[in-house]
Amino acid sequence: MPDLSATEKALADIRRLRECLQATLFLDRLKMPELEKLMAAMKKQHVPAGLTVFKQGAKADIFYLISRGRLSFWVNQGKEQRKVTELREKDYFGETALISDAPRSATIKAETDCDLFLLRKEDFKEILMANPWIAQEIQANMDHKTRIKKQP
Repeated sequence: MPDLSATEKALADIRRLRECLQATLFLDRLKMPELEKLMAAMKKQHVPAGLTVFKQGAKADIFYLISRGRLSFWVNQGKEQRKVTELREKDYFGETALISDAPRSATIKAETDCDLFLLRKEDFKEILMANPWIAQEIQANMDHKTRIKKQP
C-alpha cells in the first residue's frame, strides 16, 4: 500500500476522530458545531506498547479516546494491582477529569501500540457549560465503572 501524503493522513485522522467522538456515549448528542470545537481542541498521541498512560492517584485533567490499540485498566487492592478490564478502539477513559478534580481512579497501561486522542479539561469547559446534561451522563458512567471496579 502506498504511503499516504501528510494531507491524506491528516484527513484520515479527522475522520477517525469524528467516528470516535460520535461513538462516545456522553458526546453522541452534541451538534456538529460543538463536535467541531471538540475536534479542534483534541490532540493525537502515539503510545507504545508497555507504557503506562497514567497511574492511579495521579492528577487528572485529560480525557482520552482510543483510536487504535488495546489498553488495560488496573486498580490497586492493598499492595496488589488487579486488572479490571481491557479497553479497545473507540473506547474512552479519563472522563472523570472533565467534570471533577478527583485523582485518577485506576492505572491505564498500553497492551499494544496505541493512538489516542486527548482532550484537556480546560478545553472542554465551554462545551460543558453549554451542555450541562453531559456532566450528568459522565457521572452516571462513572457510577457504573465504580460498580465494575468493586466486583471481585
